[in-house]
Amino acid sequence: MADEELIARTRELADALEQQAATSEILRVISRSPTEVPFDTIVATARKLCDASAANMFTFDGALLHVAALAMDDPEGMAALRRHFPRPPDRGMAASRAVLTRGLVAIHDTTTDPEYQWVHAGRWGFRSVVCIPLMRDGTPIGAIAIGRPEPGPFPDRQIALLQTFADQAVIAIQNARLYREIEDKSRQLEIASRHKSAFLANMSHELRTPLNAIIGFSRIVMRRSQERLEPKQYENLEKILASAQNLLSLINAILDLAKIEAGRIELHPDEVRLATLLDQCMRTVEPLINETVTPVKAFERELPLMWVDEEKLRQIVINLLSNAAKFTSRGSIEVRARAANGSIELAVVDTGIGIAPEKLDAIFDEFEQADARGTREQGGTGLGLAIARSLARVMGGDIHAESAPGAGSTFTLKLPIRYGASSSS
Repeated sequence: MADEELIARTRELADALEQQAATSEILRVISRSPTEVPFDTIVATARKLCDASAANMFTFDGALLHVAALAMDDPEGMAALRRHFPRPPDRGMAASRAVLTRGLVAIHDTTTDPEYQWVHAGRWGFRSVVCIPLMRDGTPIGAIAIGRPEPGPFPDRQIALLQTFADQAVIAIQNARLYREIEDKSRQLEIASRHKSAFLANMSHELRTPLNAIIGFSRIVMRRSQERLEPKQYENLEKILASAQNLLSLINAILDLAKIEAGRIELHPDEVRLATLLDQCMRTVEPLINETVTPVKAFERELPLMWVDEEKLRQIVINLLSNAAKFTSRGSIEVRARAANGSIELAVVDTGIGIAPEKLDAIFDEFEQADARGTREQGGTGLGLAIARSLARVMGGDIHAESAPGAGSTFTLKLPIRYGASSSS
């Protein structure tokens, strides 16, 4: 008796291990192919482990049942079965009944079941059937069924196993649906991004043309009429020119940002003398610096030649310097640069208003500034730092900020000396 009990327990353990291995294999297949539902693998495994002569799976779209997979030894029978689908559910078939009742259907003998009239045992090779609906959020999306030629109930262990296969099928269907939705949304976002970029490019051209005309004519009128215009009228012309220039800067910044987001930034690296570029950038920004602020050059003339996109690097440096000038009313703006481990570290250090710790991450977001009051008092769009960091990352580098309120700020740009070469941190 002890030997028989040991044999029975050993058999149960072997069956459990086989079921666990099969379940793991199905989950592995599901994870490996997120866009495909392994219907064939599921029904073949269900047929084998449930000692069934047939295992079938159907999907339900809310109106019709569709064949998802069939596992039978009768190719002609499978072909004949497929010809009956898709079809609306009815109580004459186990899978249809499971979808309609949203519950387990167990038919011990198909020949004596009063409602089971669609399929006969002699044709399909089974008389006992178990079917479990595939349920998602309380809604049937299909069914899995097993059958065998002998009448009688299926063991509870096999029914529980079939429920496991049903749950796995629901997971696979849900994963595939979500994956397809994500892919579809990604395609829509990509198309929308392209349309946005095209729109911004076209609109910026249409807006820049009249703006450049306004700027040009304003300068001509101011140059030729300064002595003949009343001071108030000349001041109004200056305001028109300043407003047009600010609007043009905003349009250019938005277009740059759109190109970056759309991945349409093209880099044209070349040899660049960094010290010369920094001198030029400081002279460019000098008119923006308050008279009570001293620009300081704290870099050596012997900085190494860089292989980088000069225009993009110049834009980054000017954006950092302009930001420092805007928020520094007294003290100094210092530019530092050094080479180390295949990289250039360039820092813009100011003695301005500083930035609160909780704002340090946000200042690189679009249309964000360290102090909302600065937007009104100093002007600007909050795009300069966002564009600077995005360009730095496109070129294989990054920008980080250190600051404290009232203690000034340090913005550090780190770039590889040669674009495309990895740098040590």
